[in-house]
Amino acid sequence: MLNKIFVCAALGFAVSASAVEKKKIDFVLGVDGDFKAAVAAAGKSGASASNRFVIFVPDGEYDITKLTGDSHGKSTVSASYLSIIGQSLEKTIIANKTDTEGISLTATIYFPKNNEMYMQDITLQNKGTYNSGNAARQVALQQNEGDKYIYKNVRLLSGQDTYYTKKGRTYWEGGEINGTVDFICGGGDVFFEGTKLVMTRNGGYITASQNPGDWGYVFNNATITVSNNSFNGTFYLGRSWGHAKTVFLNTKMIAQPKGEGWGPDMNSAPQVFGEYNSKDGNGNAVNTSQRKTYFNGGKDGSTATTLKTVWNASDAAKYTLQNVLKGSDNWDPTKLTAQVSAPKITQEGAEIVWADDNNARCWVVFVNGKYKANVVAPSFSLDGVATGSKITVRAANSMGGLGAYSNEVATVDANVTYYKVTLGDAIGGKVTTNLSGDKVAEGKTATFTAVPNTGWEFAGWSGKSASQIDASKAAVEIVAAGDIELIPSFTAKGTTVFQAEDGIITNAAAESNNAGFNGTAFVNFTAGDLSMIQVPVYAEVAGEYEVMVRYANGSGNARSLAAAAPGVCTAGIDGCKSAESLSFAATTNWTTWETLSFKAKLAEGAGYMTFATIGGSDGPNLDQLELKLVKADATTAIRGLATPSQQLVPTTRVRLFTLTGQLVRESVGLTVSTENLAPGMYLLQRGNGSLLRQQIIRVK
Repeated sequence: MLNKIFVCAALGFAVSASAVEKKKIDFVLGVDGDFKAAVAAAGKSGASASNRFVIFVPDGEYDITKLTGDSHGKSTVSASYLSIIGQSLEKTIIANKTDTEGISLTATIYFPKNNEMYMQDITLQNKGTYNSGNAARQVALQQNEGDKYIYKNVRLLSGQDTYYTKKGRTYWEGGEINGTVDFICGGGDVFFEGTKLVMTRNGGYITASQNPGDWGYVFNNATITVSNNSFNGTFYLGRSWGHAKTVFLNTKMIAQPKGEGWGPDMNSAPQVFGEYNSKDGNGNAVNTSQRKTYFNGGKDGSTATTLKTVWNASDAAKYTLQNVLKGSDNWDPTKLTAQVSAPKITQEGAEIVWADDNNARCWVVFVNGKYKANVVAPSFSLDGVATGSKITVRAANSMGGLGAYSNEVATVDANVTYYKVTLGDAIGGKVTTNLSGDKVAEGKTATFTAVPNTGWEFAGWSGKSASQIDASKAAVEIVAAGDIELIPSFTAKGTTVFQAEDGIITNAAAESNNAGFNGTAFVNFTAGDLSMIQVPVYAEVAGEYEVMVRYANGSGNARSLAAAAPGVCTAGIDGCKSAESLSFAATTNWTTWETLSFKAKLAEGAGYMTFATIGGSDGPNLDQLELKLVKADATTAIRGLATPSQQLVPTTRVRLFTLTGQLVRESVGLTVSTENLAPGMYLLQRGNGSLLRQQIIRVK
């Protein structure tokens, strides 16, 4: 399947219809006070849908047992329109330690009837003394009763009844929930997207749905694992607390439940238990032939029923996020979880600056990894910040959730003259340098080394600073006396195979855990935010090429990627005009590699072939690309080594330059002479005014 699509849709790039109102974070834990003060401030804030109260929690562990807890250590937070944002899931922990058990007595944080809660990048942990060993004790951690809750990248750590829901709609995006028995339990309609479920005992139950809403618990693209391998195959997907509704779709079962899947009923039989497209950790279909279908109703035998528990695609089709959560107000939580792009920061004098972004509520500044400030203008004063400190910035979305870190800038003395260092795009290789940023102090020696990818070779330096060096050498140095600009060139003549792992990888990973790949790794795309790779390729001549993509897709279903050729999408999503939608058919498993071919017009020389996920869906694993020329353009380029009086294709004007920019030959017509030219690398330029092409050539 090969369809032309608009690249913004293909690459998942979105722009807000209107600007987000600029507003600082309302309360920073440890700066403005403790958790008790934060809860009090939120309660008095008068927050509303248009004026959300945001609490930011820097990395650290915060024990709130006695600070805000009742006699059992349960803390109640009643404010609606509240966001609690952590710095990181792994290092930001809010904990309590209860001295009793009971599903309604022990919550680390209890949200009674507040609405539109938002949490991101944080861990909640109940360290209750009853949660020990393999015991099943009711030590609830998170309890909510309101509507329109969002948990993005949140981790819950407890035992039995870890996450207790009572009603309303809730959306989970990513994150992790740990527990022993019924560790996701209660009512309401909850959609879990890409959430990790960790069983921490032998013979436990993941879910216990009771009196759910219209849909109950729906897990899509979840991962199930265990804390100890001995628990594998001993637990259940869930049981009915009462009239249960629980559905597992597209689950990755690194650890698998018992063959029957579903446990015995408690108070009454389930209304819906369903499972579709479950895969093991290697991407192979899970054997569901022994899944339970008859449910006796437990205490209420009159509810006994027989259910279809292993579903097909038609059964699963209606269980979409939109259907489960839209309600009467068409709620779409994914619009609220979208992250603002990381800013590109630089130092200008005594300030760190970056471009404004209409999608950002504010920006949070970190110095050496620790919270320093939050600002609503795109700048930060370095007053009081030590020279050499490492600055990063994250943008907050409308809910206060923080996006990815910016580039890191090591601060420099504002009283010293610094020059800007610009390195051109190193397609087919990389440049290493002794500099820590994009500036160099006057008089300092800056070193640059061009390192080609496997199968590529260094062709020379260009740029305005090339006259200060021997442009034919890969390793050069410049004593800074002004701005430095160098552009490395790499060629891959004679090479037709290009490894995916050599590309620029964004929200994806180079991995080597599935056998059968070529090169040193393959690239694994991810679901959610835009996942993309830009693979450097080299076309000997301009023309139409067959692009053969080696891939594996053990998901059981076709997966799609947007593909854009060099010149169409030369640098990520910037400058993209259009892209192709490619459908990668399922392979037997993740270690079976197949080839998908499509046609693309390639310009002569080096460029990036871009592949990106579409609409937040996951993609296949990519191993390598192979190019095969189908038809060269009529005005094809010089190839190989130039020799004296090299014959050219018809063109209006041909020029030869040194790599420092000096014009050494110019010709109108069909030939250009290289007679008496010193051996070395030259830039060949040809064109007729409307069409201009360039190529690095070598003269013997």
